[in-house]
Amino acid sequence: GMLARQEKEMVELFQTIPSEPGLWDSITLDAVGQSSGISIPVQLQPVAHANMARRNTVHVYEGELQAYDADVFAISGVVEYRDAAWNYEQPASLPDEYQPERISVLRDAQIRVSVPRASSFHPENHMRLPVCQRTDEPGRWVQPATLPFAAEAHGQPLYGGKVWLPYRCRLRSYTYSAFLQCLDDYRPFSPETTGKYTVHWFGDTNSRRALKKITSLGQWCSGIMASRPQCLCDDSGEAFPRFTGQNTVRDTLLELNDEDGGWSVRENGMVKNRGIQNSLAQVYYHRWEGLTQYNSGRWQDVFKPSALGLYPQANLVVISIGNMDVSFTQFLEYTRQLNELVVLLQSAYDEQHIVLRMPQYFCCRAPSGNPPRRMQKDRNRLYGDYARRLFELHFGSRLHVWDVSGIAETLPLEQRRDVAGCAVNTVPSEI
Repeated sequence: GMLARQEKEMVELFQTIPSEPGLWDSITLDAVGQSSGISIPVQLQPVAHANMARRNTVHVYEGELQAYDADVFAISGVVEYRDAAWNYEQPASLPDEYQPERISVLRDAQIRVSVPRASSFHPENHMRLPVCQRTDEPGRWVQPATLPFAAEAHGQPLYGGKVWLPYRCRLRSYTYSAFLQCLDDYRPFSPETTGKYTVHWFGDTNSRRALKKITSLGQWCSGIMASRPQCLCDDSGEAFPRFTGQNTVRDTLLELNDEDGGWSVRENGMVKNRGIQNSLAQVYYHRWEGLTQYNSGRWQDVFKPSALGLYPQANLVVISIGNMDVSFTQFLEYTRQLNELVVLLQSAYDEQHIVLRMPQYFCCRAPSGNPPRRMQKDRNRLYGDYARRLFELHFGSRLHVWDVSGIAETLPLEQRRDVAGCAVNTVPSEI
């Protein structure tokens, strides 16, 4: 009797998140093209029924599949956790092991999709699509050998040699030099302004990795160097000559141009004895740990006029949150911190457009680290979705969502498992 009571108490440590009271089970479900290998995640939602708010009952979920590629799609998936064990918010409640249960699917449960040649979704018509104007367009990973257009039109292949193709628009491939020249020529979202184009960027390790690529004009972790551990996962101990970017340096001002890349000219207020000629743009980068207690000071202080006034006025603002918040903050506390962030951003940036970088996709393993990083697929998604809805409400057309999670979730499951080998869940160098 005592053992049964202890087990019941342990189970009830796990609770659903208030924004999804019926989400008791964490389920990964994909439709996989048998010829193309295209993987389409099916987002499952609790059905609208009073019983879904109860723990000890049958839980039913439903989802919608949208497939735009000609193929026969088979359904496959796993149940990662039951009884809300995916939401390990309490300090004492961490699952002992990651033991997913494979979902049984009827043998003939396949979906055949045909695409007329005249359809805009047909590969032969992809290059006729308009250039993408958003940073959160849905799409899929495709083997370039199957595409009826030149390789340079779809950019560099990544995971398993695949390329990312949106469904309703096409991407334009830029070199890093052309990207920096574009900032100067077109001044995105602030064409009427003058002076050096300036980005204020608040982000964690993933942002540092993106800036390493930009400042080195793509040379960092390129070619045969791309398989190094720091390129695939954790670069926190790597010396990087162009800027420090580690925990000891929280505030960095970078000068950039299309020939030399970028170099830091100030770090933590100290002027560096270097610079570049004819800089086209600059980035003020604040390295933070999200809206958590692990920052070197109060994260709110960075938005004070006295702090922002030390740097050039922003034309564009990038906010990367969620990764550390999922790991170390309970959901309700996260919502309070996020509300405070919105108020501060509205005060500091009343006209600038804002890019919201979503949390990384997480998959296929239990949490790790000391203290444990409480990342999990559904926690990452719900934290990101809440931020997105809140920012959409307050910033409207000034908001642009950088949906790194949606891109990663459409990888085939075996490649999502490869990415899961990174304990700190950082992104590979190129994404």
